Amino acid sequence: MTVEKGEFFIVEARFGNEEKALEVNELAMNSFHVDGVEEFSIDEATVDEILGERAYSGGDVPLSVIDEVEVEAKVRNELIYKYYFFNGDLKRAEDFVAYIEENHQEVAVTAEKQEFSDWNEEWKKHYAPIVVTENLSVIPEWYKEEGHKSNRDNIYINPGMGFGTGEHETTFLCLKLFESVKSEIKEGGLCLDFGCGSGILGIGAIKKLKMQVDFIDIDPAALDNCLTNLKLNFEDSELNGIVLAHRDRFEVTEKYELVFANILEHVLILEKETLLSSLKEGSFLILSGILNDQVPNIREEYKMLTHIETVSKGDWSAIVFKK
Repeated sequence: MTVEKGEFFIVEARFGNEEKALEVNELAMNSFHVDGVEEFSIDEATVDEILGERAYSGGDVPLSVIDEVEVEAKVRNELIYKYYFFNGDLKRAEDFVAYIEENHQEVAVTAEKQEFSDWNEEWKKHYAPIVVTENLSVIPEWYKEEGHKSNRDNIYINPGMGFGTGEHETTFLCLKLFESVKSEIKEGGLCLDFGCGSGILGIGAIKKLKMQVDFIDIDPAALDNCLTNLKLNFEDSELNGIVLAHRDRFEVTEKYELVFANILEHVLILEKETLLSSLKEGSFLILSGILNDQVPNIREEYKMLTHIETVSKGDWSAIVFKK
C-alpha cells in the first residue's frame, strides 16, 4: 500500500466485551505500534438515546452521567475503540485491520483515511479536561494558559500513545485515592511512580506535595512521553532530583513515603517484593490496573499491609494500602 505524505488512518473497532478490547489494545500497541488509542468512544446518537430527555447540549457533563452512559453502553455491547496511525509506514493500519478480520472475526472493524492537515483537530476533539476533584484536574496541553506551570491544581498532559491521559478509569482512580490520603503524606518526601507511563501520577505528587519522584517504566517510549509531560508542567529548576529510569536499571535503594503502581494484576504480583521493599513505616501504596474481580486476590497478596480503601469505576478498581 503506497501512502501519500500528509495522510493518517483511523481504525475503528467495535467489541462485545472489554476483555476482547484489552486483548486487541495490547496487540495494537506491541505488534502494530499504533500511534494513539481512543480507549472508549460512544457516538452522539447513542448517548442521546441512553440519556433520553436528560441529553446534554454543550457544557460539562457530570461524571455520574458519564459513568451511567459507559455502563449502559457496555451492557449493550457497544464498546467502540479508535486506533490512530500517523507516523512512518502506514501499511501498519492495513495489516492491523487484516489481522483482526482473520483472527478476531467477532470484532467489527473499519479503516478510514484522512488528510494529515486534519490530524491535530481530529485528535484534540477526543480529549477534554478531566475533573478528578475540585482541587485536581487533568488538562490536555492545548488548553494551557499563560503561566500554566505555576498552577498546582492542573496536571497538563500531551495525550497519545496509550501511556495514560487521565481518561482511563485506573489513572483516574489512583488520583482520587492520592487526593484522599495526601494530607497524611509528608511534603517534600520521596515518591515512586512504578510503571509511570505518561507520568501523570508522579506529576500529581510533585504538584500537590513537592515530592521527589522516581519515574520507572519498562518502555523507553513511555519514559520519553513522561519527560515531555514533566517539561510541560514544570520549570527546569523544579525538576532537580527527579529520576527517570528503565525498570532493568532500577533497584530499591530508598524508602518512599508514597508508591504508585498502576499496572496489571500479574505484574503487581510479580513485582510484589520490589514494591513492598520500597515502603517505609507509615508509607502509602496505591495499586491499580486491577479488574473488579481481581481485588480479593490483590488484597490477599498484599495482606501484610493495612487496607485503607478500595474504589471502583466501571470494570476497574484501585486500592490504597498503608504500611
